[in-house]
Amino acid sequence: MKNNGLIRVRSFGPVSRRDLMKGAAAMGVVAATGLGADAASAKSTVSLFGWQGYDEGLRVGDFLAKNDIEVNFTPIGNNDEIVTRLASGGVGQMDLVTPYMGYIPLMVAAELLDPVDESLVPNLAKVPEVFRNDPNVVVGGTRYAVPFTWGSGPMAYDPAAFPTAPTSWKVILEDQYKGKVGMMDDPIGNQMLAAIIATDAKVATQLTKDQLDQATEFLIKLKKDHVRTLSASWGELADALARNEIVVTFSGGEFLKKFVADKGKQIEFTYPEEGTFGWLDSYCIGKNAPNREAAHKCANQVLEVDAQIAFTTSTLQGIVNPDAIAKLPPELKIYPYDNLDEFQKKAAFYPMPPMESGGEFASWTEWQEAYQRFKAA
Repeated sequence: MKNNGLIRVRSFGPVSRRDLMKGAAAMGVVAATGLGADAASAKSTVSLFGWQGYDEGLRVGDFLAKNDIEVNFTPIGNNDEIVTRLASGGVGQMDLVTPYMGYIPLMVAAELLDPVDESLVPNLAKVPEVFRNDPNVVVGGTRYAVPFTWGSGPMAYDPAAFPTAPTSWKVILEDQYKGKVGMMDDPIGNQMLAAIIATDAKVATQLTKDQLDQATEFLIKLKKDHVRTLSASWGELADALARNEIVVTFSGGEFLKKFVADKGKQIEFTYPEEGTFGWLDSYCIGKNAPNREAAHKCANQVLEVDAQIAFTTSTLQGIVNPDAIAKLPPELKIYPYDNLDEFQKKAAFYPMPPMESGGEFASWTEWQEAYQRFKAA
């Protein structure tokens, strides 16, 4: 996530569980009609489909040369591309993908992922429990993901505008900050955070239709009365902070602190008392991956100390290996590494909204419709 204006929206596309199941079933037919030969011919070429920079840790030192591995990396623009690629031609061809944690249980149900053999990823033992065994990455007692990077949606603020760190998200609704609030055009992030602030939902992604309406109305009021910019990229949001156009954000990212510092401005971030959402990205092995052993070696490598340091230096995202964290320079220790258990209480990892309609909670399609109502307001 270099400061180049890259859009980093953890959105879910208009796809249902039924659609995924159909796609996975179709791939069983495709895989049987000749893809195996291609996979065999590329035995040492590991395909990796993920966010820009997610191959950084694999290219450190002599790992690739020593293991006779070549990485064929394809960057994504959003998480939906991972599911679409696997469900429409990738089963039996793709080795590694890096989905947002909320997708993983759904992808497992749709038979788009293979389990991870933990014996082939010894570095997993170094990963803190809060990341290693989150219910989104260990599904039904089986591991389907190797977590390697994380972050959350804290409040970023200009200390010149706040004598003390804000303690509540509701500060952004105060008159003195009208026209001084910035937010990302991040559908799932904005809706989860609005649910945390404006509803009594116990799980921010499990909302009744009334609760979804409450969250949407909160977002609309915020946009109409207080927000100056609905940014399409983190670079754009950082620019607004650096130019003093905004002094506080509705959600954000820990890395914004360094983004803005690079532009000559000092900001801070905080986790308000209502809480926020967290995210966790992993290496996952595609169903019937053609280079399964090499894929596991890559998943282990991304957790090595030098790989983790190179990754966070490049992307400014959180890392999970404590030995690597201990070696980070002060300017990169911007995450609450010293108290991860407390962090999880403030920034929970939530599952996806329901993919099918008709149940107690609003479906993802209804979430999308609600967000479009917010955008149009």
